[in-house]
Amino acid sequence: MDLDISYIEPLLDEWLEELQLIIKVQEKLIKSTDEFYMPYIAVPIPIVNAIYKITEYLHLERDIRYITIHLYDKFMCNYFWEMYKKTDGTQSSWSQICKSISSHSILYLMSCLQLAYKMNSHLNNLKIPQVLGILQRLDKKSVFKTIGFRMPLYTPLNCIEILLAATGLKDTPRMQELTIDLLDLFYLQRKKLYSHLQCLIQGYIARTIEEKRSLMALESNVLFLGASVILCGTFFLYVKSETIDVIAIKLSQLVDIKVNNIWDMANILLTMAIQE
Repeated sequence: MDLDISYIEPLLDEWLEELQLIIKVQEKLIKSTDEFYMPYIAVPIPIVNAIYKITEYLHLERDIRYITIHLYDKFMCNYFWEMYKKTDGTQSSWSQICKSISSHSILYLMSCLQLAYKMNSHLNNLKIPQVLGILQRLDKKSVFKTIGFRMPLYTPLNCIEILLAATGLKDTPRMQELTIDLLDLFYLQRKKLYSHLQCLIQGYIARTIEEKRSLMALESNVLFLGASVILCGTFFLYVKSETIDVIAIKLSQLVDIKVNNIWDMANILLTMAIQE
């Protein structure tokens, strides 16, 4: 997604408004009692590492890895929920389902990767030999059906690009490279990041169901993630503190998130980036 500000500037408000609507629908799903979705629950660090290594080996664009993460996470949550509703509630039946899903996880992952590739490319399909024949055993229709026939319209990387354009930072030297590297780090340290963020915002680990759902809603907000990554990126560019304050306020207005929350997330990400 290569954004030319001269062409897309009139569309920025519309894109951001659409993203806000998508995020509100996501938050409603998380807070629903008759559905099951816990953001990122199905993509622990080993899965993220696997996706990174596969996309690097196949020389695929960065955006494909983020689409794959989204699809796999969504599919596994929906699939677990479907299976859960069919169980008799016994430990043995649930263990059997977990074992079955686990044994097919790599196939589901590769199916999500192929769907992500097809969404991101209008040229060539991902060839079976490229993934060592694994895709021969996949049922992409099953995966696509389970995620509700919906593909992610905007990945975190897309959100970052939109916010960079909206804040006038798109052409800032090294900014795009920095934000991509920080986004990669986020996925590898996501659990730790949000755990620290929760303590900063609430002063303690979430106890009630409502508190946990509020945190999950924040975790699923890709605009919040994008704003935090961008603000963190400015720290590495030795931008004047007064300018960073202005950028933070602008980002807060664009994504409709408290500026303090964006500052907190950006600072946590900065600390982890320095430690890497």
